[in-house]
Amino acid sequence: MKKFGFGKKSDDGDDANRNALFSRKKSSQSPASSNPYAKPGGNDPYADEAKYANMTPYQQARSGLGGPPGGGQGGPPSQHSSQSSQQSNPYGAPPGGHNSQPPSGYGADRYGSGGGYGGNRYDNAGTQDRHNAPAGGARGPGGYGGFGRSDEPDNNRDALFAGAPERQAQKQPPTGPPNGAYGQQSGADGGSYGGYGESRELTAEEQEEAEYQAILAEKRGIQQESAQSVNRSVQMARQANEVGRATLARLGAQGERLNNTEKHLDLAANQNKIAQDRAAELKTLNRSMFAVHVGNPFTSKSRQLKADEDVLNRHRSERDARESTRRDGFNANQRMESNFKDIDQSGQRRQPRKKDYGKFNLDDEEGADELEDQIDDGLDELSGQVSMMNMVGRAIGKEVDAQNKQIDRLMNKSNDVDDATRMNRERLARIKHLSWQNDNIGQRRRIITSSSHNKMASENNSAHPAKRRKTRTDPNALTIGGKAISLEGYLTAPAPKPAKKAVASEPATPAPTPQTNDAVATTVKGDANASRPKKSFPSRDSDKTRKLPIWRYRDNIQNAMRKSDSNVLVLVGETGSGKSTQVPQFLYQESWCRRQKVKTPGSDDEVSVGGMIAITQPRRVAATTLAHRVSQEAGTPLGKGRPDGLVGYSVRFDHVVPKGTKIKFLTEGMLLQELLRDPHLRSYSAIVVDEIHERSLDVDLLVGFLKQILAGDFAGRGGIPLKVVIMSATADVGVIQNFFKDVRSETTDVSPTQVLRIKGRQYPVELTHEPKPVPDLQDALLKTIFKIHLQEQLPGDILAFLTGQEEIEAAQKLIEEYAETLASNVPKIKVFPLYGQLSMEAQRQAFLPVKAAFTRKIVLATNIAETSVTVPGVRYIVDSGKAKLKQYRARLGMESLLAKPISKSSAVQRTGRAGREGPGKCFRLYTEETFKGLQDADLPEILRNDVLGAVLTMKARGIQDVLAFPLMDPPETESIEKALVHLHFLGALNDDGSITAVGEKMARLPISAPLAAVLLAAAKPEFDCVTETIDIISCITSGDDIFLQVQSEEAQEEVEATRKELQRREGDIMTYLTTMQLYTAENADRVDWCKKRKINTRNMRQALNIRRQLRGICLKEKLLDESPPPDPQPFVPLAPERAEQLLKCFLRGFALRTAMLAPDSSFVTVHGKHVVAIHPASVLHGQKKEAIMFLEHVYTNKNYAKKVSAIQATWIAEALEGR
Repeated sequence: MKKFGFGKKSDDGDDANRNALFSRKKSSQSPASSNPYAKPGGNDPYADEAKYANMTPYQQARSGLGGPPGGGQGGPPSQHSSQSSQQSNPYGAPPGGHNSQPPSGYGADRYGSGGGYGGNRYDNAGTQDRHNAPAGGARGPGGYGGFGRSDEPDNNRDALFAGAPERQAQKQPPTGPPNGAYGQQSGADGGSYGGYGESRELTAEEQEEAEYQAILAEKRGIQQESAQSVNRSVQMARQANEVGRATLARLGAQGERLNNTEKHLDLAANQNKIAQDRAAELKTLNRSMFAVHVGNPFTSKSRQLKADEDVLNRHRSERDARESTRRDGFNANQRMESNFKDIDQSGQRRQPRKKDYGKFNLDDEEGADELEDQIDDGLDELSGQVSMMNMVGRAIGKEVDAQNKQIDRLMNKSNDVDDATRMNRERLARIKHLSWQNDNIGQRRRIITSSSHNKMASENNSAHPAKRRKTRTDPNALTIGGKAISLEGYLTAPAPKPAKKAVASEPATPAPTPQTNDAVATTVKGDANASRPKKSFPSRDSDKTRKLPIWRYRDNIQNAMRKSDSNVLVLVGETGSGKSTQVPQFLYQESWCRRQKVKTPGSDDEVSVGGMIAITQPRRVAATTLAHRVSQEAGTPLGKGRPDGLVGYSVRFDHVVPKGTKIKFLTEGMLLQELLRDPHLRSYSAIVVDEIHERSLDVDLLVGFLKQILAGDFAGRGGIPLKVVIMSATADVGVIQNFFKDVRSETTDVSPTQVLRIKGRQYPVELTHEPKPVPDLQDALLKTIFKIHLQEQLPGDILAFLTGQEEIEAAQKLIEEYAETLASNVPKIKVFPLYGQLSMEAQRQAFLPVKAAFTRKIVLATNIAETSVTVPGVRYIVDSGKAKLKQYRARLGMESLLAKPISKSSAVQRTGRAGREGPGKCFRLYTEETFKGLQDADLPEILRNDVLGAVLTMKARGIQDVLAFPLMDPPETESIEKALVHLHFLGALNDDGSITAVGEKMARLPISAPLAAVLLAAAKPEFDCVTETIDIISCITSGDDIFLQVQSEEAQEEVEATRKELQRREGDIMTYLTTMQLYTAENADRVDWCKKRKINTRNMRQALNIRRQLRGICLKEKLLDESPPPDPQPFVPLAPERAEQLLKCFLRGFALRTAMLAPDSSFVTVHGKHVVAIHPASVLHGQKKEAIMFLEHVYTNKNYAKKVSAIQATWIAEALEGR
């Protein structure tokens, strides 16, 4: 017998659960709070704030939303998105048997069955099957919800409590194990319903009433679910229509902008036509300037009528084009207005017909008609929204099609305008050229006319010649307005006057006075003006130079070099002593420094030996700056148009050696190149090696070669000794003396090495250290600079030492931005960069005083400003304590360029820059403890760099035993052996270690050995790609990288879009080639071209210099048959077959720098089996290729392959075959 349970009362004497079940009146509505469908869940996708209509599918997936809206359960949609529910009606309740978890969110094992307390009273998932439910009722048994429920409280209470005590006494305890607090298993066994309350038999009327109420509740639940689903669908449709209308409105605004663009293009096209007519008119005027045209009276009228007709036709065509554009814009506006009007009309709600639902309603079912009306109204509105959606979609499609056609039309017009603009530019260029020619023609005609007139006058007045006006026929004169204006003295040297008397010949030994210009040098010996004193250039105040500390040691230096048994002088001069500028001037007038004619063994002809002093510098900027300064002090300043002089310099891409040069500044690498051509250095009487303490690789090689020359008998120099001066501010004298101790004099056993120490003129410098390590070096740098600028009075410039070009450019940008915000009573700021890759002119700007008044100069420099050169006016130093140093690991074949702490020697050098002209201050951006922990000196480059080039230079110089070559610090044997093996692989060495003819050519090329091997291979008939190879090598060796790196994502996207025309799928090598070809083909504004593509303009200019130099060398070495055509040349993309041949050519030099794709998608090098990653700056970054070739192997935060190209694995085998 089924039983009906009841609960216990609470402390206030009422049963809350029972009231919730029985206290509602029959006609009352279900409260919204008890209906899970009346309020959306926490993540309801259909709520307004969820913005479901605007979410992308990806956002829906991340938010946990399903596909179509589910069937109205109270929990989140993800809780009932099972397979069974997806197969059934998506807008209905889940089918029976879905018991994974009740929709109410509470488990059946905790609160009874699905129809019990806490369950959803419309929950159909709580029961197994409503038609197979126990007889107790379709709502399901539970602790508080039995069958026979009535909305009459009194009747229910009587039914519950009648005879309760007697039944409780007769109640038997339940059998079997308890199942929950309310015994939900009892109903299935036919026993009692639980441990609380009694049971009785149900009558037939009560059971029928219970079933009736269950059906009524189920119907009402379905109606409410349908109404909710319809409302949500309507809301989604409204949102979709709002988005569609907004999209259509944006399309309308875009259409207006397109119309405005088309108007401007029409105006530009008209202006181009006008410019074309004006150019044609100007061209006609230029052609007729010196010709006489007589109008034809019979055809002039017809020509005028035709011209008027052409003007009218052009005006009409222009008017028709403007009218067509205006009409298209008007039609577009009308189309948009019509679309919105139709959409608004279609969105008006239609009045539905009211239906009679009485025959479908059950008894006592109030409010059923209202629910059905609500559902019908929602369906009607949904139908209207769908219709509106269709209209919006069709309108958007038509508008998009119309605008696409307009965009195509705009592109055609834009191309026409661009072509016309370019043609007008070319016309103007030709007109300018024609104007210049006409000017010259007119000048010649006037000269001819004047000559003819003078000749006739001479014939008529031969007896009595009349004075006539002289006519200038000098090609150095410019005719303006019929007058000839001489340019003599501005562009060229003055012409020599005719000689009247003969004078004695010039003395054999040139005097140290300044040399004359080219015109004076070319005069005949009989020129009377030759005896006149030569014109001298203004020199620096000699008293100022004589005050330098080095002048007190002038006699000591000269006497030391005059000794026949002393060929080496070690000069240790403190910073500011003037040794770099004054020592060569002390020596060039000595008798042993004259050029002499001697005979050498194996030759009957006399050769010239000596006459010049070479002063080597570690950097180009130091060599050129010192040359200009010494030339001014000597009275022969360097400059264009001055072929004679006393001082010259020779650096890469810049060679200025005037006639009669006695003092020559050059870099160490340039002197090594001269050693290959002249192993005995016959052009020089003395070699001054300056700044030896920097210990560059070139200076170590140079000192080794000088030691070999000094250790010989000077037979190659005709017995004339070579003098060597070693200069430095912080050099270890003991190391140098020990190095030259084997060089003995022929007359004595005393070491020929002399040491002279010179005290410098160093003003006191106040040192300031940071109290604690700085976390942000750039921030500390800016704060220190502006602190100095605001607190220290003028005069006094600032010199700041940074690590590299990128850091300098970033700091310069920030300083200039902050300087604009300074008050008006604060001095202005002028910032100058100074680093090795900077152009010569830009480097010189850092050494010139600022012209503007009330302005402080700030120089941001790398370690090139540590030694050799002095920036005038500097009183304040900001030392970052960092410098970028290269480190080569021979075992890995990898190079790293990292910012590392400087040495104590470098720190002292930087501090000394502040005390060159007066008392100064040095601000070190590191602590005093950090300074004490620094190394005493930097590690020599030969111990931390690749020695491949050094070994090739030794072999080209004739050194057979490289390991026995004299070096102050010999590198590891393993490094030299690897270099020898690599050179043998490149074909530079024979099997016995001797240099080949290919190796000799490689040594003469100013590029690395692998690139030289590539360039020589490019000249072979199988490749024939010398010009393309030169273009690529020029870009690679021009600097850090021609492509500027950007940080922000927006800038990166913009750069990728602008560089698409440059990038090639083959990789970086072909990208470099395309960039160089497009850059040289640009004939308008190359600076703007580089700026748009974020390309380093300075590096591209440097690449052009390298390109010019390599082309000249290749012509000299017969690698090129003829000179390539001059720029600009039209760009022609390289064919894929040619690109393949070019990459195979590069494999001749870089076959050892290849890598294969591993199964784990990483790249493993063929030589060494190291894992490398493609650098992010590469075009192939993130791509998987079968094999790659890389030109650089560097380490920053991981092993990177830079300058990467995609190759085939078979190519590697072909390149390695036979090697």
